Amino acid sequence: MWKATLPNVTRSNSYWGKLGEREREALRKYAVRDILPAGDKIIRQRSRSHSALILLRGWAAVISEPELEPDAPPSESGNLLGFRGDGDIIGELAAISGGPRSATVRALDEVEVLEIDAADFKRYLLENPGAQWALLEVLVERLQEGSDFVRLKQHKISVQVPEILVMLADRVGREGSEGVWFPYPRRQEELANLLGVSRESVSATWTRLRNEGLVASKRNRLLLLDVEGLRALLPTS
Repeated sequence: MWKATLPNVTRSNSYWGKLGEREREALRKYAVRDILPAGDKIIRQRSRSHSALILLRGWAAVISEPELEPDAPPSESGNLLGFRGDGDIIGELAAISGGPRSATVRALDEVEVLEIDAADFKRYLLENPGAQWALLEVLVERLQEGSDFVRLKQHKISVQVPEILVMLADRVGREGSEGVWFPYPRRQEELANLLGVSRESVSATWTRLRNEGLVASKRNRLLLLDVEGLRALLPTS
């Protein structure tokens, strides 16, 4: 039977997981806790809000949104750059550089965060060399992670859709009586937004997967009826 990957704030490959207890306690003194709902934009691309955040609970998607002309209508589309989960740090580069946010981070389910003001975050790093090294390790790992999402975008939509559905199932999937569902995305339009493609292109693939008995849409939810069947559709290399 399919089973979701359960998040854990002590994940060793997360920023929080790489910190020692002394560094964690020092960071807590600077940070403020907050809880944000599924679908919320934790960070908005090109914004000037300067703080770093650590996810204590929940998952989020990192999305690069297109830069629009001044008179263009608002757009929710973009390119999926990665997922962030319990213990991961987000917004750290803008907090250090003082520049605009390089991507949008959207909550995929309810998230709890520790937020650290940019000035306090810089002070924290200067006072804690171990935290500097942990951050460097995270940044190197993210460079490697990016290749997975470059590969995803090279596939046809007919492959991208089942691939992201499996990714979401493994990270934020909830197993109910009718199938596996997500707190977010809940509609095909939101799924298209994560992939940065049109709803119509997602709908065509969704219809095919539905006809094959792999997915369904019920009660404002996207349901996965057969996660392993979707996984079997993915490229092996």
